[in-house]
Amino acid sequence: MRFVCLLTLVLLFSAAAPARLAPKIVERNLQPHFEKYGVQGSFLLYDAPAGQFVAYNPARCRQGFLPASTFKIPNTLIGLQTGALPDTATLCKWDGVAREFPQWNQDMSYGRALRVSCVPCYQQLARRIGVEQYRAWLPRLRYGRMAVAPATLDTFWLDGNSRISQFEQVDFLRRLHAETLPVAARHQRAVKQLLILKKTSEYTLYGKTGWRFRSATNPDNGWLVGWITRADGRTALFALNIEPKGGQAANNRFMGARRAITESILQELQWL
Repeated sequence: MRFVCLLTLVLLFSAAAPARLAPKIVERNLQPHFEKYGVQGSFLLYDAPAGQFVAYNPARCRQGFLPASTFKIPNTLIGLQTGALPDTATLCKWDGVAREFPQWNQDMSYGRALRVSCVPCYQQLARRIGVEQYRAWLPRLRYGRMAVAPATLDTFWLDGNSRISQFEQVDFLRRLHAETLPVAARHQRAVKQLLILKKTSEYTLYGKTGWRFRSATNPDNGWLVGWITRADGRTALFALNIEPKGGQAANNRFMGARRAITESILQELQWL
């Protein structure tokens, strides 16, 4: 009888307990930052101390896009965890094919390959990881909705049906920043070090760009995802996604616009 009463109290308390609320979303008009570079897009920031999101174009922040080279973050983690990549100092041998970006046309470590966003190096890594390992690990990492098949093994993050939203990017980065992904902590720390874009006495800025190149069916689409940690310990995680206006081809400013827009927004939001 005593057990039944105790169980009843527990059930009543559980029913009365408030559900955990989703973080608040504060909308900001950040359009002038995009207009300056002739692009359209959206921006999402998770203010960790405040426990809330700041968003420009939040509906678009929920849309899925190909991850492009932002996928190098989970790709490196999966490579390290499975042993397909012994460490980030492992050499990627140039295959001798001259490509549009001269910095890709050389042997380099995978640490450098991530920093210069060398697609051919990571295609080599994808072929070593294999379809089955991706299908096992991507759900565990909760990284968007990746469509991996044998025919698309070395392109599925660049073309096809894979998608990830800005909310999903930020959620993944929150877990990487906290080192709570189901991957060895040493691998998470190694990848985090590779993502450092700038370090000052006041803050450290982490990030990874991505660019889905224009095709007959898709516009140019650019990413910058990452986080900023202030010297006082405050952290904000962010995801920017942009496209040229009106479906036009990317111009010479598009590549630099991703970081320039992100930094100008972080300044307005008083993180830089």
